[in-house]
Amino acid sequence: MKSSILVLAALSLGLSGLQAQTAPAVKVKVSAPKVINIQTPQFQAGNTPNRNWRPKEWLEFDTELQITLPPAAGGRNGSLSSMTVNYYVALNAQTKDNKYHLLKGTINYVDVPAGERCHALAYITPSTLRRILEKDQFTAASDVKASAIEIVVDGQVVGGETSIPGKWWEKTDAFEATENVVLPRKETPFDILWGDYDLPTKSK
Repeated sequence: MKSSILVLAALSLGLSGLQAQTAPAVKVKVSAPKVINIQTPQFQAGNTPNRNWRPKEWLEFDTELQITLPPAAGGRNGSLSSMTVNYYVALNAQTKDNKYHLLKGTINYVDVPAGERCHALAYITPSTLRRILEKDQFTAASDVKASAIEIVVDGQVVGGETSIPGKWWEKTDAFEATENVVLPRKETPFDILWGDYDLPTKSK
């Protein structure tokens, strides 16, 4: 009996040690993402043809976050080399099987400074939204059913936000997913705007 108790105690201590070792050293404070529709920016260069076109509506994620690093990683003066954000958007459009359309994507942000309010921007193109919604106009207030993000560091989820409770995006019986449709700013017409407003992203 005593040996069984000792074994259980040892296992308990071992699990506690494992949890302590795998606990994320990075802490993230994240605000609820602002999910809006934003028109394609218009520019005109003096030495190019003037072409008439109509700006279309993009979906934009703007997430404010702040990370905390341990002293060994530089503390307030340190920076996180890489951080992954998983994006999820459910649209108010259904398939023939009565499932809602779920748009998903992942972006890797780099050189995230500790102790500063940072912004992570992400986008979904007008053409993707039109294909799913089967209409020209996109309005976030009425066309977005739910949205969420997960922040991942070294394979561990260290933070996140969702507009409705729970990990709703994992309900495969309620959603039909379209993968890899979320873009970083540098792959959009917004690339030359806003300077250092948002975090840099990793090139593919």
